Amino acid sequence: MLSTEVCIIGTGPAGAMAALRLAKDNIPFLIVDRDEFPREKICGDALSGKVPHIIRRLSPELLERFEEKCSPMNSFGIRFIAPGDHVFDVPFIEHYDAAIHPVPGYTVRRELLDAFMAEEVKNLAGDHLLTACAVNTVERVDDGFMLDTTAGKIRAKLLIDASGTTASFPVPYDKPGPSAKKTALAVRAYYRGVTDMHDQNFIELYFLEDILPGYFWIFPLPDGLVNVGIGIRKDIVLKKKINLSAVMDEIIRSHPLVAPRFRDAELMGKPAAGKLPLGNPKFRISGDRYMLAGDVAHLVDPLTGEGVGNALYSGFIAAEQAIECFDSHLFGDKFMNAYDKRIKRVLGKEMSISGNFQRMLKYPQMVKWIAKKADGNKHIPGLMSSMFTDLDHRKKLLNPFFIIRVLLNR
Repeated sequence: MLSTEVCIIGTGPAGAMAALRLAKDNIPFLIVDRDEFPREKICGDALSGKVPHIIRRLSPELLERFEEKCSPMNSFGIRFIAPGDHVFDVPFIEHYDAAIHPVPGYTVRRELLDAFMAEEVKNLAGDHLLTACAVNTVERVDDGFMLDTTAGKIRAKLLIDASGTTASFPVPYDKPGPSAKKTALAVRAYYRGVTDMHDQNFIELYFLEDILPGYFWIFPLPDGLVNVGIGIRKDIVLKKKINLSAVMDEIIRSHPLVAPRFRDAELMGKPAAGKLPLGNPKFRISGDRYMLAGDVAHLVDPLTGEGVGNALYSGFIAAEQAIECFDSHLFGDKFMNAYDKRIKRVLGKEMSISGNFQRMLKYPQMVKWIAKKADGNKHIPGLMSSMFTDLDHRKKLLNPFFIIRVLLNR
């Protein structure tokens, strides 16, 4: 039997970040993952500016190694395509200057990111990383948890569950329930030979009338690869009996802004399906001697579907909460609630506003009217850029009277 202070389940972005932060303070841990690395991971492969920010916060050298080994593509904005084929190019940072501004975003295959993070844990902590180690059960014991795994039993005083959305082992604590309204379903495929990509590597989001409040995406990747996919909330998929693969194929084959660009494109491998646990700050994600981090904690942005940045933040915060626990010798439910409070303070407002935006997208006629009025409006690009850097501006955009004043140039 192995014994440790902290056991982390899962070596995705949340689990790996938690391990690296614990190692910085010399807190003993074991991190287990059922897979070997590298592994395929279904993802849009777009990383928001949160990713370089939190990696740099942990270690500027870590960010340098990530950029050197993974060669991510710098992305400088989003191209929104609204119903009626209205196109809006929105930079993440207006008047971007590389001399003073950090890289606003990346695209890189998750397979590379996850393998890099796992390798960093291995290099730093050696035998503390157990791959190809599946968890069978988790049970409470007097002063923590006992895990039964394929590598034997592990006893830990504190547990960080970063096991993602597909884990099926029984646990003695609550997880956020699988609500259809708080889960999106997605299909992703890789292509080569897609033409007319943005010269600043903008990611593309197509908010098409038939799939609202979901969207179709085209994300450029290094070496000429393109990540293409579609994501729609699960309750809508079930209600309308939507075949995501068929809808994606139809968009690629016939949409006037998409089809010509795929005329000579080649599908690389087979499309893959996954699910996104959308953020809901009402969920409790900690308790007596445990915390949930990453996808298992439902931290994916409900509007954009981006989850890596929030996962990294949650792993970082979970590790710092663990350090506080061992410093104070307090592990109870009340003390652990500080983790929930910090997650809500750092991520909750953004997720709530994004959730409200997503609900607005349920009304196609309103979206079409706004898009028509916004087309050519000189105030719109700057206002939408501010959404990515200023939550107060994003909140203003939820006020219909504010939107109308902007659209009417008042």
